Amino acid sequence: MYAERQERAPRLDNVRSDEASDGVPAGEEGEHVVIGRLIRRLKISDAPTRFQTLATNVLRASLGVEATAWVPAEEHEPVVVSGEVPGLTSTALRVIAGSYGRDAVQIVDARQDRPGLAPDSVRQFAIVVAGSSGALVVVNPPPGAVISPLEVERTQYIASLIATQSHNARIYAELKDLLFGIIRALTAAIDAKDPYTSGHSERVARIAVRLAEELGMPPQKRSDLYLTGLLHDIGKIGIDDEVLKKVGPLSQEEYRRIQEHVEIGVTILQDLKKLRHIMPGVRHHHESFDGTGYPDHLEGEEIPMEARILAVADSFDAMSSNRPYRKRLSPMQIDEILAKGKGVQWDPDVVDALRACRMDVEAIRQKGLGDSLIRVVDVTLGRR
Repeated sequence: MYAERQERAPRLDNVRSDEASDGVPAGEEGEHVVIGRLIRRLKISDAPTRFQTLATNVLRASLGVEATAWVPAEEHEPVVVSGEVPGLTSTALRVIAGSYGRDAVQIVDARQDRPGLAPDSVRQFAIVVAGSSGALVVVNPPPGAVISPLEVERTQYIASLIATQSHNARIYAELKDLLFGIIRALTAAIDAKDPYTSGHSERVARIAVRLAEELGMPPQKRSDLYLTGLLHDIGKIGIDDEVLKKVGPLSQEEYRRIQEHVEIGVTILQDLKKLRHIMPGVRHHHESFDGTGYPDHLEGEEIPMEARILAVADSFDAMSSNRPYRKRLSPMQIDEILAKGKGVQWDPDVVDALRACRMDVEAIRQKGLGDSLIRVVDVTLGRR
């Protein structure tokens, strides 16, 4: 048996300052104003209780009643209440909602029509049952007034919005879990392909985000960059092990095959609609600033900014890590290589950004996969 829970909406005065439209007093707003306001604020990425709180507050203000409440059909979900009527607890609201069948829409004089169903403080209520999602309850109009059919119709619209948002939020959560799992699986596949470079993609992603921050890149683009960094080497899944793990120098043909990993990566990701926006970074992170890189020999600012940042992050982590054919380079050696490659292999601004936040980058390399991926999945799913 689940413990009964109730969420009390914030004080209406606080909500009205944010939600009021054109100075229309409570109880006098047109239906289109109320519904339009809620539609503008409807986000499937929001927790259902957040939208339910907003909706019950807005409905109570627009109708001028003492209380409104959303009673979800699932008992483990909290009852969300705006306003207060003595004795009208979440348990009492569940009793009221449970007394009416699916899709019921009724206006009830509590003392005459259904005595004993509600607390004595409840004079009149309207209930709109939104299928299997739950019920929206409107309680006690102003003294001398009654709940009108038009007000019930407004309540129906809002109940439908709440039910729709709750349903879509559940689908969103499932998609989020799925995308999170796909990204984790792809990242694990890269590490499994070459255990010697395990964790490289995650380190590159974090270093790239820090460089982007230093360069003033906005938060959403940094989230995209993090995801690109995680999957920038996904194409190596398609490279033969004897080439990928070769200890000695690569032949010209073997190097050409290694270069194919960027295009293989694009091929892997192109059918994942929610990941298409990261493909330019995956394809171009081996371009050189002077145009001698691959696969398209782009030059300077022709190279996407994300790819220019990844190129520096990727090279820095590679130079800072042990490999089968060499030990990690010293900080002095890395600085010398970066100085020589500035404006040749790498964007000078990105190299300068690395120098400016070098201590942060060294610390970032010690961290692992976690909250950053969870946040970036939210951003990615928000794309159309």
